[in-house]
Amino acid sequence: MNITVLGHVCIDKNISERSSYMTAGSPAMFMDKIFRQFPNVTTTIITPYGKEFLPFQGSAVLIPNQPTSEKTLAYKNITKNTIREQKAYNRDSATPVPLNNEMRTPLALTDVLFIAPLLPNYSAEYLQSVIAVTNPQAIKILLPQAYYRAFDEHDRVIKRQFLEAYEILQLVDIVIVSEQDQINMKKELITWVQKHPRLIAVMTMSEKGALALKDGNEIMLPAIPVPQKDIIDSVGSGDIFSAGFAYRYQQTKDREVAGTFANALARQCLFYTPDKIKIDYPLLLERK
Repeated sequence: MNITVLGHVCIDKNISERSSYMTAGSPAMFMDKIFRQFPNVTTTIITPYGKEFLPFQGSAVLIPNQPTSEKTLAYKNITKNTIREQKAYNRDSATPVPLNNEMRTPLALTDVLFIAPLLPNYSAEYLQSVIAVTNPQAIKILLPQAYYRAFDEHDRVIKRQFLEAYEILQLVDIVIVSEQDQINMKKELITWVQKHPRLIAVMTMSEKGALALKDGNEIMLPAIPVPQKDIIDSVGSGDIFSAGFAYRYQQTKDREVAGTFANALARQCLFYTPDKIKIDYPLLLERK
């Protein structure tokens, strides 16, 4: 399975339940760690990044293959009881990569395209140009958290409306959000699936699992909760869920099977810091 992530990478300084560290961040990098532990999966990340990101790149495949700037987008994340406070730095270095020949080959061959920016600077017009050269059979998945983010004069993340929703959602097959992205996120999801009948809208709900809507049909995807005292690190749980959902949905085209797999995957990862995540793949497949 070929997977392409279009968006941003960043350097994260994370302070969470029982850990503190600096590492490569972003949905793209979290998902890359997961997909490397799945059989027969290759991942390509299309992203702007700076020279200072190179020590954090590891074995991730980035396009362009050379840094686009000196600085890299950086986030400071403080997470307590699943609530996260964020600041973002070096945002002017994170302009989307112009469509070029280096991008065209992985896009033409991809089975799954994630659209996962960390800033709301990926316009509908830009995304449309990328999708135009993407494998027509690829499943296109939007992680729209960035479109709910603006920034104050102290670089703190503040709430923003997803003003581009109508134009962007018509370009994708699946959208995955967190219930924390918006005050009444479920109401917004209902509006989306009413306007876009073919869209699958998924909302993660922490220890409660997730909710999936399509064509007016709503299903709960329950999770097995982990006691707060046993959680090592919850940063990236939503991205890990998204990785699992996309992977299993591409195989089965069944949102319930995909959601069950994704919940089990995200649960496994709560017991590790991101640099030590270890997946028990056969156990995941036992969850029906």
